[in-house]
Amino acid sequence: MIIDAHLHLDVHVDGTAAGAAAELDKQLAEAGISRAIVLHLQTQPWTSKEVADAIAEYPRLHGFINVHPYHSACESELKEGIETLNYIGLKLHPRLQEFAIDDNRTIQLVRKAGEMNIPVLIDAFPDGTHLMQGFSPVKYAMLARECPGTNFIWAHMGGHYVLDFMMLAKRLPNVWMDLSYSLLYYQNSAVTDNLVYAMRSMKFEHIFYGSDYPDRPIAESLNSSVKILQEKGVGDDELNKIMSKNAVNFFKWNDL
Repeated sequence: MIIDAHLHLDVHVDGTAAGAAAELDKQLAEAGISRAIVLHLQTQPWTSKEVADAIAEYPRLHGFINVHPYHSACESELKEGIETLNYIGLKLHPRLQEFAIDDNRTIQLVRKAGEMNIPVLIDAFPDGTHLMQGFSPVKYAMLARECPGTNFIWAHMGGHYVLDFMMLAKRLPNVWMDLSYSLLYYQNSAVTDNLVYAMRSMKFEHIFYGSDYPDRPIAESLNSSVKILQEKGVGDDELNKIMSKNAVNFFKWNDL
């Protein structure tokens, strides 16, 4: 069993959310992936309702709604997304949405998510833009500490800051990480060794597989990721944790 905990709809399929969801579900089925977390993005050309309606057609797809913490109605948008549109989590993207994660408005929205008993997945990839915006692993940790009632998923394991994120995650019981994008982006560099080292240091707990589709086709991302992990000495039991067991426990998908 495999769970993809980080992907998006592809705007280039036919321009519609429905077409993108159909293509995504087809690729997931062909790759043998049981469930997937679809991350709605306000930077894409579809409303949260359009995305929710599209993925509702496919039982393997579950969504996180993207909300901007600086919007005056952000808490209402989140509430509607969870209670009416059936999203199961909150997606935050400080780089694309250009907000500070240590802003009081961000903290308030994240606390609201905790009160609603939903997780928050937050982009943590330090590309050049994010670095110039003041990217800091400590800010992620402080947000998690300020919001102990909220469960976090730090996306992309912090990229080349993975060792810092690992050390911080070890002190924060409400933090998980997904390995999407980073494992393949940094392949053939020392960062890949650091990513596997971090997973091993965390006993392969609190780590999820993710493809970050449509960065690459679903099957290509899966096969390439498994190959890298196996070449780095990750065993079957450890792969099982990353690929499904941790996510099943986190999302309480006891029907799988």
